[in-house]
Amino acid sequence: MLKFEFQNRLKIMILPSVIPKNWGELFFTLWLAFAFAIIAILFTGLHNQLNFNFIGHEKFLAQDFGKPFVSRALTSWVGKIIKAKTDYTAEEIVYFLEFIGYFFVFVSYYRYSKLYGTKEFALISTLFFMLLIPWFSYLPRYMPLYFLYDTYSILFCILLLYSVQTQSYIFFCFLIFVATLNRETSLIFIICYFLIHWKFAEKRNLFFKVIFLMFIWSGTKLFLNYLFIDKVGLVYQDQYVSNINFFTSTMYEIQNPSFFEAYYRIAFLCFPLFLIVPFLFKNNLAILPFRLRRMLPVGWLVLLVYLYTANIYEYRIFTEFLPLYSLPLALIIKKRLEFAA
Repeated sequence: MLKFEFQNRLKIMILPSVIPKNWGELFFTLWLAFAFAIIAILFTGLHNQLNFNFIGHEKFLAQDFGKPFVSRALTSWVGKIIKAKTDYTAEEIVYFLEFIGYFFVFVSYYRYSKLYGTKEFALISTLFFMLLIPWFSYLPRYMPLYFLYDTYSILFCILLLYSVQTQSYIFFCFLIFVATLNRETSLIFIICYFLIHWKFAEKRNLFFKVIFLMFIWSGTKLFLNYLFIDKVGLVYQDQYVSNINFFTSTMYEIQNPSFFEAYYRIAFLCFPLFLIVPFLFKNNLAILPFRLRRMLPVGWLVLLVYLYTANIYEYRIFTEFLPLYSLPLALIIKKRLEFAA
């Protein structure tokens, strides 16, 4: 029974429509898949080069680099398997995996958006989501780092959000495990699961489920830490002082005068503020479905955590904000336009 449920959930997430009901829907499905593939190609390339500049594709697949990056191992392992079974170069494999990642990001987000509207709304919401991605992908920055696992972090965020909305606990547990192999920020979605189910679930049962999810997350992290125990570097970094200096010190202007003017620092704040400010108004929150509304405080908590543990000037750290806030924001814009009309 559980195996059957898991297989059904997996099929639903992979394709925009598993069995088209008519020729019009079949044409729309094929057109959508083709469009997403083209856009995925356009999004693939710059990140590929950034990954090469910092580590190198061969070293990335061989995991010949330090912590904390090496412990985000999923994409390196997949690439390593492909390399062992084919004649493709490391660069071709990384490029291919990024394309596949982006394609399923768009497909999954379309399915996620469709939970709250028509296919037309889902398409517009996905386009809105696509417009947000380049903000942290292409904006010039002090440390232009981007890794293959960053793209897959977006994908797993969407899959986890979809799963928690559809109440598939078995699928959610599986995703937590795989997403943690990719990046430790999967912990965010365990908190989301708890917040969404707190009001209506039986409390004792909910605590057991959350404890089991934490067991999966911590067990996976312990396994990764043990596996890469000989690698140099820290699992978690203290970046608080560096982040404060970024906004208050002249050190950065001296090193990079063209990058760190006042307007550039403001630009770094615009992205999270743009996604958060609309949700500070009660009339906007009232528009949102309960499950989406309950997850919003998680993002505010994550911002505070990032101020301590992450380089705030690396835009890739805002990956989890994209799917968490973009769909609620799209729903608010849709309702506001309907009220205006």
